[in-house]
Amino acid sequence: MKAGIFEASIEQNTNKLYTTTLYGDTVVRNGAFVKMGENQIFYRVEKGEKITIKKKFTTRENKLILKGNLEFKISPADTLQIFITEQEAVGYSNISPHDYNYKIGEKIYAQGGITSSSRENITGEYACFEVTKLNANNQVLGMSLVSGGTYLVPPSNPVTLMNEDGAVFQVEIEFDISPNTFSVEREVSLVEGSSNETEITIIYDLPDGCTEGELLLTKKIIHIDRPYNNESFETEPCQITFDYSPINGIPLLPPNPVDPATSYNKGVEIIDSKLQEMEKRIVRLEMLNP
Repeated sequence: MKAGIFEASIEQNTNKLYTTTLYGDTVVRNGAFVKMGENQIFYRVEKGEKITIKKKFTTRENKLILKGNLEFKISPADTLQIFITEQEAVGYSNISPHDYNYKIGEKIYAQGGITSSSRENITGEYACFEVTKLNANNQVLGMSLVSGGTYLVPPSNPVTLMNEDGAVFQVEIEFDISPNTFSVEREVSLVEGSSNETEITIIYDLPDGCTEGELLLTKKIIHIDRPYNNESFETEPCQITFDYSPINGIPLLPPNPVDPATSYNKGVEIIDSKLQEMEKRIVRLEMLNP
């Protein structure tokens, strides 16, 4: 016997059962029986498909805010791949007057802002420039950009630049969205949907300064044969079985069933229906052959 126990969510009066990402490889076969949550009624599987949800988000009080209602499509226990928008320095202008004697090739680093840190680089990366041109008094007239840095929140202009000796001057820096991708995984703990937006609470907060980004979620949908008319539920145990009698389609009990009574009752219902059909046929035959 083959059966699969998994967790899923479904909205009342719909026919789409969304499995959580933990059970993305749940085996689905057309015609199988599926029992959902506390509901005592079996539904038939029409098909299964994988979908990818890709949505931009903003943050509010450490929660992800998405446009549109994605409740039941995104559920507690789902694991989100989150891509965070980063910015980097792309140029500079307006070097302020200063007194320190700099050298050609000297490295100067931007101060301030919130950098995007990682396990490999806990402090993050700040924008770095190299001195390329000096005046007669060894004051900086020109620089080249060595590294644009990676910022969740770039420093405000004018930006202070500092060398390794602690000497500083200010400059206007232009920042733009970085082409590099910074991603993290977060598990969903709560989903609250309204008519125009979805608010997602995650188990661990995003890095400080993260205000926007994009999430990616791949999961499986199980299409059932008719709208689910009981109460909506999120992340409830479900069981799918595609072992049933070959002629009348009576569901057979799988090993360790979630609710054996439901399988038994469905079998009795089918048998009762078949007996009624047989009785009607017998009555018709008796009337034809009195």
